[in-house]
Amino acid sequence: MKKTHLELTDNIVLLRPFLLKDAEEHLAGEDEAQRRWLSGGKSTIETVRNWIQRNLEYWQQDGPIFTFAIVEAKTHALIGMVEANTEDERVEGIQKGEANISYGLYPFARGKGYASRAINLMLGFLQRKGLQAAIIRVDPGNVDSLKIPLRCGFQELAVVQTSDQRNLVIFRKPLE
Repeated sequence: MKKTHLELTDNIVLLRPFLLKDAEEHLAGEDEAQRRWLSGGKSTIETVRNWIQRNLEYWQQDGPIFTFAIVEAKTHALIGMVEANTEDERVEGIQKGEANISYGLYPFARGKGYASRAINLMLGFLQRKGLQAAIIRVDPGNVDSLKIPLRCGFQELAVVQTSDQRNLVIFRKPLE
């Protein structure tokens, strides 16, 4: 079995795999913005537990999806999530050797730079995994989220339309 107790930190935020005990706190942090831009609908405690369990299994298998809980380093309060998906056959807009990064913060944690810090920690993780580039796909209507890739040094590539007719702004950053 692979180790699932990986931690990454910059001493402000700490990334670690989600644990089943995080389910209630994660569900409590969900708001309309998170449902709209990230999860696609209202979660239940059962769907959150299933999501965490599936992500723990991915950790055991060393991928293809790596989901981290974002916690404040000093208080260890759960403040959101960041995920890298390397399934190039299933994620529109990424190529082999790339990972799509998605992220979400709970309302009380937004606007404090936590997402940028979490993404920067994720970039180091992906580079150590041998990936060549990171991609962030953002709905153009998610104005606050559009700023984050640029803060992290990503370049805007294009706006693409997905197979389900959604427009996404594609940002890319080489991992060198």
